[in-house]
Amino acid sequence: MYIRSITTLKNLRMKYLITVIMLCIGLQAAQAQDVYTSSGRSMRQIQAKKKQENKGFDPSKIIAGGFLGLSFGTSTSVYVAPVIGYRITDKLAAGIDFSYTYYKYKDYFYLQNPITGESNYYDLSSDILSIGVWARYLVFSGLFVGAQFDQNYMSYTDPGFDPNGSGNIVNQKVKYDAPSLLLGAGYRAPIGDRASVNFSLMYDVLQNQYSPYYGRVVPMIGFMYGF
Repeated sequence: MYIRSITTLKNLRMKYLITVIMLCIGLQAAQAQDVYTSSGRSMRQIQAKKKQENKGFDPSKIIAGGFLGLSFGTSTSVYVAPVIGYRITDKLAAGIDFSYTYYKYKDYFYLQNPITGESNYYDLSSDILSIGVWARYLVFSGLFVGAQFDQNYMSYTDPGFDPNGSGNIVNQKVKYDAPSLLLGAGYRAPIGDRASVNFSLMYDVLQNQYSPYYGRVVPMIGFMYGF
């Protein structure tokens, strides 16, 4: 009876020892699978922190840039369009855009004075203010596709003679607005680590008759930083 008790006790001790050894081996293996940096933090901790940071707002992903156009001659045109956005992924970006366009056409209107019978040419001046949203996706090797929706607010001067019969010219301000949806593709030429010059051809698929892009393909050249 005594001998049997000793044997049973030895067996229990042996099982306990084997269990402790297996636990130590398991802990050692788990530690061996992790990699530690010089700061003492494991790669798992660093990767987990990066994933957490990626879920929040990252100021380094802000995009800024714009387009500028100038032309002179019979018609004068000034086009300024700043853009701002956010890089959602390495290939996808989106944001908002504003643009202002000033047009002036020399001798656009031909009017005859109803009193004196004299005829003269008069200039047309126009202002276009647009606000909208845009998105761009890099396909490969600098090639991208893009979309831009804008609401365009336009006004121009419409000269005419005073209906009261004074013979004087009265300029009437005409205002209207129209939406536009530009779709197209282009090429992104890097000029640094984060900056690029962009060339694209866009087309307004809505084709509203009052759209500033009605009936034509729209070439665009601009600068962008951050994408």
